[in-house]
Amino acid sequence: MSKLSRNLMYVFIQQFILIGLPFLTIPYISRVLGPKGVGLYSYSFSIITLLVTVFLLGSNLYAAREIAKVSGQQKSLSTAFSEIVYIRIVLLLLASITYAVACMTIFRGEIVFYLQALHLLGAFFDITWFYQGLEQFKKVVLRNILVKLLGFGSVFIFVHKPEDIWVYTMIMGLSVVLGNLLLFVQLGKYVSFTSISTFTSLKKHSVQMLILFIPSFSALIYSVSDKTMLGILSTVQQVGFYEQSYKIVFMITSLLNVSGIVMLPRTSALIAEKRMDKLYEILHQGIKLTLMIVVPLTFGFLMIASDFVRWFLGPLFEPSVLICMVMAPVIIFKALGVILGSWYLVPMEKNKEYTIPIVVGAVLNIILNLALIPFYGTLGAAISTVFTEGIILAFQFWFLRHVLQVKELFKSIFLKYVSTSLLMMGCIYGLSLVVDTSLFLQIVIKVLVGVIVYLGILFVLKDRQLFMMKSFIQPKSSAIKEGR
Repeated sequence: MSKLSRNLMYVFIQQFILIGLPFLTIPYISRVLGPKGVGLYSYSFSIITLLVTVFLLGSNLYAAREIAKVSGQQKSLSTAFSEIVYIRIVLLLLASITYAVACMTIFRGEIVFYLQALHLLGAFFDITWFYQGLEQFKKVVLRNILVKLLGFGSVFIFVHKPEDIWVYTMIMGLSVVLGNLLLFVQLGKYVSFTSISTFTSLKKHSVQMLILFIPSFSALIYSVSDKTMLGILSTVQQVGFYEQSYKIVFMITSLLNVSGIVMLPRTSALIAEKRMDKLYEILHQGIKLTLMIVVPLTFGFLMIASDFVRWFLGPLFEPSVLICMVMAPVIIFKALGVILGSWYLVPMEKNKEYTIPIVVGAVLNIILNLALIPFYGTLGAAISTVFTEGIILAFQFWFLRHVLQVKELFKSIFLKYVSTSLLMMGCIYGLSLVVDTSLFLQIVIKVLVGVIVYLGILFVLKDRQLFMMKSFIQPKSSAIKEGR
């Protein structure tokens, strides 16, 4: 198995552990805490997430890229790692002071907000960006499996009633802290901390982080501000309905986004070696394979959304059905956006092209939320999110129109998978008219029929992407050699 194949597997497992295990607690938490408890946790978590992202600038994405550039140079690697860590510590100290003031003035008496500070503490020890830059994904995955399993079990053991929301908050926060601390166990094998010899390099790092901060913050605006604004303009119960719907869609997109984590250091290396032809080949093939997967996934999700939400979240979350269905296109938008951003724009240091779409999207998202949430609540936030993601993707394709064969992609590839997915939907709908069984069995049957019909049609059509999937993950060409 090639290193790329292993990394894809490791990161896929990591995403499942990071998102999947908490996802499996959703039915339990939804029923125990209820919409109000879920909404309060989501609202407070959105605020701490916003704060950490603001003060850390664009350091996570930037740090992984910089580590990848010097991964084979021991001295430069230690220097870069140390300088980035020093900068992050200073920034997080400022964030800690800010949050302490907010807790003493704005969130007085709300223990959940105080306990969310554990996520801030965990950020001090977060060095996942270092291992991502080195393409050492196995260590991160093993850490996440251990910690998430511990947190997963703790939720069922200690959280039993709505009043236990503070316990749930503490478990989530301590999981982050412990997980990040474990990454330091073998750190000495790769780097050693060095003293700061000059502030010139710190200034350089800070400026580059600031450049990437703009898109990072803007991306956060339209992923977190909807929950924050729902909490301000509506009710925490509405936040609860939206949060659980968002988690379901986010679970799907997160598993699809593993390619971005793996391919950022890989494409950065190709660019450093000036192998642009190989980069363009990988980019085109990645888009085609992604479309083959996400288009039927989105259409299939629409067909099972109603049954799934009612079975998974329970009757109290019935309003989440419509929200999930409205947000389904985000699966396609985010999957393609990861390829355009993490595979090309970021490693190519196309800062303007990467920043402009996200900034425009963030501004648009705030405007739409202000206009729609007061009148339509969670539905307004969902519409705003979908429209924003679509605009961002359109901008990215526009900037890459000279690199990508956009018309060919949408005419021959996108439309082919849309038409095949529509046939799949027709079969699933026809089946639903004659099958009358439990919600869970209905979901299983619809998924199995959908997969068989879709892959069967592609096999009959001898779809090139279907047969090229293996060669893309484990290429025969020596252009990408084992280990780099």
